Amino acid sequence: MRDPYEVLGVSKDATDEEIKKAYRRLARKYHPDLNPNNKEAEKKFKEINEAYSILSDPQKRKQYDQFGFGGFEGGGYDYSNFKDFNFDFGNFRTVFTDSADGFDIGDLFENLFGSKRGFRSTYEQPKGADIYYNLKLPFKDAISGTTITLNINGENVKVKIPAGIKDGTKLRVKGKGQQGPGGRGDLHLIVNVEKDPNFEIVDGKLFTTFDIPLTTALFGGSATVKTPSGDVKIKIPKGTQCNQVFKIKNKGIAGDPLYAKARVVIPKNVKEDEYIKKALEG
Repeated sequence: MRDPYEVLGVSKDATDEEIKKAYRRLARKYHPDLNPNNKEAEKKFKEINEAYSILSDPQKRKQYDQFGFGGFEGGGYDYSNFKDFNFDFGNFRTVFTDSADGFDIGDLFENLFGSKRGFRSTYEQPKGADIYYNLKLPFKDAISGTTITLNINGENVKVKIPAGIKDGTKLRVKGKGQQGPGGRGDLHLIVNVEKDPNFEIVDGKLFTTFDIPLTTALFGGSATVKTPSGDVKIKIPKGTQCNQVFKIKNKGIAGDPLYAKARVVIPKNVKEDEYIKKALEG
């Protein structure tokens, strides 16, 4: 394995937060779900996780900084600083795995004291890697909300999508990532809402645009507006302005209004007589 600092692209004095950010960026880039049938990405993803398992753990990082990879081969572990551990001699059963082979720390105490004594470690084992998933969502599901089922590592995971979710929203499902010594990581969903030519979600509200002739804007009348459940006719008052917004009840997100913006269409060939006649009739 390469130097974990080099794998994650961070310096040896990088903070925990810098290491975490670098890991998340690379894990997302090379995750197998985002790179199907890409053996090179799969190899890099594994290497990234191995590097993070060392640098995200203060004890392992210290061990690596002091001994390199030799510290994980049985002869280089530093046992001198036992203040990092909390001894509880009444209730022992812990296997401490700091390498691929691991060792039973109870054996260490047997060698030191002649018998296995109680031991509880305050050292927190790292969780498994987070999983990042790009979710393509039909626009109609973004409007109404839905529940989807994803197959993550052979497990069916249900995720509730709230009504009115906007493109680019990030959702986190705790405990549905990769398995690790300290438990499972999280599942992160990046929601990509498909475009719709007639509607747009803005701040959790549903908007649309409809055309009205100039005569209707000037003198009033009616217009047809598309809604998610079909076309409706609405009344247009005299003097309606371009971009004036009309609220159409119960036609938006989760029973909220649909916000319909009027677009006044000005004809290329204006016939003055027609407008004078219309004005006189009004």
